[in-house]
Amino acid sequence: MTARPGIRSSVLAQPLRIGAIEVPNRIMQTAHSKQYSDRVESDREAAYYVRRARGGCGLFVAGNHFVHPTGSIRGFEDAYRPEGVAAAKRMTDAVHEAGAKIFVQLNHHGAQAQPDGPDGPRAVYAPSRVLSPSTAHATREMDRADIAAFVDGWALSAAHARDGGFDGVEIHMAHGYLLHQFLSPLYNARGDEYGGDLEGRTRFPREVLRAVRERVGDDFTVGIRIVANEFHPDGIDGAGMREVVARLRAEARVDFLDLAAGGYHNVHYVFPSSPMPYAWLRDDVAAMKAANPDLPVFGVGAARSVEDAEEVVASGVADMVALTRAQIADPDLARKLIGLEPVDSREPGIRHCIRLNQGCLGRGSRGLAMSCTVNPLAGRELERGERPRSSSPQRWIVVGGGPAGMRAAVELATDGHAVTLVERADELGGQLRLARRVPGRESVGLLVDDLERDLAAAGVTVRLGVEADADLLRAEGADGIVVATGAVAPVATSLALGGAYSRGFPAEGTTDAFAAVAPAAAGAPLGRRIAVVDADGTAYAAGIVLTLLERVDELELVTPFETVFPHIGAGYDRPLLLERLGAHGGFQRRPAHLVEGIEPGAVTVRDTLTGAVEMIPGVDAVVAVEPRASVGIPGLVTAAPAAPRVVTIGDAFAPRTIDAAVFEAVELAYDVAGLATLRG
Repeated sequence: MTARPGIRSSVLAQPLRIGAIEVPNRIMQTAHSKQYSDRVESDREAAYYVRRARGGCGLFVAGNHFVHPTGSIRGFEDAYRPEGVAAAKRMTDAVHEAGAKIFVQLNHHGAQAQPDGPDGPRAVYAPSRVLSPSTAHATREMDRADIAAFVDGWALSAAHARDGGFDGVEIHMAHGYLLHQFLSPLYNARGDEYGGDLEGRTRFPREVLRAVRERVGDDFTVGIRIVANEFHPDGIDGAGMREVVARLRAEARVDFLDLAAGGYHNVHYVFPSSPMPYAWLRDDVAAMKAANPDLPVFGVGAARSVEDAEEVVASGVADMVALTRAQIADPDLARKLIGLEPVDSREPGIRHCIRLNQGCLGRGSRGLAMSCTVNPLAGRELERGERPRSSSPQRWIVVGGGPAGMRAAVELATDGHAVTLVERADELGGQLRLARRVPGRESVGLLVDDLERDLAAAGVTVRLGVEADADLLRAEGADGIVVATGAVAPVATSLALGGAYSRGFPAEGTTDAFAAVAPAAAGAPLGRRIAVVDADGTAYAAGIVLTLLERVDELELVTPFETVFPHIGAGYDRPLLLERLGAHGGFQRRPAHLVEGIEPGAVTVRDTLTGAVEMIPGVDAVVAVEPRASVGIPGLVTAAPAAPRVVTIGDAFAPRTIDAAVFEAVELAYDVAGLATLRG
């Protein structure tokens, strides 16, 4: 790999010695759940890593390989299985050939495991009998035989990892999983030698560390992933965790520290999303490095931005910078940061992760394979290779300047087609213009900025302030038309079943969601006490509420669902959302209620369980959050054989997420290239 002319050598390009190996640079991907493999490594898993190794990443940690049958999860690898060695060797050989190193993370979820495993029902193990913050199931308190069996499982799994060609192992002692549970007073209430003071609470992790080192020897890299801070008043703070690390290092040689924070008691630290600040763990990472100057420390949550990754290493905060979701979004990120020659001459600028956790963690929480909001090719490297430039360029018109239209225009133009994008507003972004104003979702603006940059780089002609009707489009004489006109907040419901109103949607007496949060509405307030009627229940509805909460004293949320925002999953982002709602002193909620009537200053609601009817008085305005409705182009038909091809994508086809908009835009380009089949 050679540096681009005129670009200075980056400190990120420097190699680093970690135990028995040397990694080629200072950029890594920490362990993350993908669900690309089941029990043993798959070709899909290997292709994912190889693509990012080609993109310049120096080190990977293959995540959540389980050390005992009681910890197995469908869609993940079992490190204790001997039949996994050959599959691991195929993957590690491929990663090495692509120029990177790869460790494997050895773990047991403990209290966070499900009581229904892939092979049948099982007990859920923990240091003490607790209610799991992840599953709400009561756990079995581990006895000494359990502990001994798990110690053997870690040692056996480490031996298999070495045989499978991994460059090292990472023992997982973070994120509220089993070894972390023994360390933490939040989980460990034992009265024997494995509980109590710090000596007792570190005993099981120390036994695991010693057993692993004895099994693999001193010429193999062994490190730990550990929280730098639990961020809980009854947990272990930064100073306490540094003392834990000192005790572990006194037990056996540790070759690296991979830092993390929190646990399932505050899961937004485990999987930080857009409301979390950048560099949220920086101070604790720097303190851990200062306490362990001789040991490679991996910096998670330490960079103030992707572009500032070099500063993390240059300033001595950490020895490597972890850019995990950033490299899901952009597999060539490392090359771009270090200044290496691109893999593809058409390589765009940095494609930023927008930190919504929808395509990656959101899919994983539903048992689906990981994808990415801004990079739908993540995990699909085997089926979606690089597209060649078109040998027969076409003329395309894209109608709509939201994420679907902008990305479709970029992809088609990058492939060599002549593309014109028509947008009726005076600026690009579509619904993202509102989304980026939601408190905590400002990172959505990165996507708009990236797409505007890419439109210019690809040579797309952009026409703003133009209403594209059917006559205008036919007159253009293009070969193809992409309808990406998005969606609106409806003034009347289209729901045949369900909804929040017992007598149907009342267009009179309500303000639609888009109008309520539009920039102009901030200067024309709805009042100090409002009601929001939510028949949607998604992150879209939550964004409307978060925005309005900043403008009012009191907000009464009325919803027919049995809980607020039920379509936001129970894990990851939901606890932080509820915490933010609860922090507003004027937030009130009425789940399982229908609106019976709206009159000036009041809303009448009915409890769907008891039938009780109640009036909410003193309401200045009612905001209706309905499922969005698609916007089309009336009269645009394709009946004549000579008519241009028309494809509808994104919310114009069916209102959904940003993920769907970008996915269909990219699939369209593959379809035009003759490499895929797109329905639309």
